[in-house]
Amino acid sequence: MALTWDTADIQDNEAVCFMEAPADDAWHGLKKGDRILNPVTNALIWHSLNTGIGTITREVAAEVWARIHLVETIYGASLMNSEGERPITKDDVLKHIGLKTNASFKPETRASFLKRHATAFLEEQQRSFVRWAEEVESAA
Repeated sequence: MALTWDTADIQDNEAVCFMEAPADDAWHGLKKGDRILNPVTNALIWHSLNTGIGTITREVAAEVWARIHLVETIYGASLMNSEGERPITKDDVLKHIGLKTNASFKPETRASFLKRHATAFLEEQQRSFVRWAEEVESAA
């Protein structure tokens, strides 16, 4: 199933969620000035899969930010700018109250969220160790 999203309920959604392309981008078929999705909005849309929360409401905004912050702490920032990594901020989440996706119709519990990400992180660390150990042993 494709990930779908809706920004209609975000206050001032045109200014918050969309911007003009800053330059021509032939790779993506864009011309300078084309209307494009704000990279922050795009990141928050995709984070709905990471967080297990499909709609950012005022009631769950703090939990959304906390989960994104944890995910970015484990895996790295969601965005890059001219200065390097650019994590999602509390202000980004607050400005996107009203964002809806079809990622989750019932918010994932915190326990399930933590288990999913901790398990994935630990399994990747184990695989990394095994690869490293194999390289050390083959070099010996």
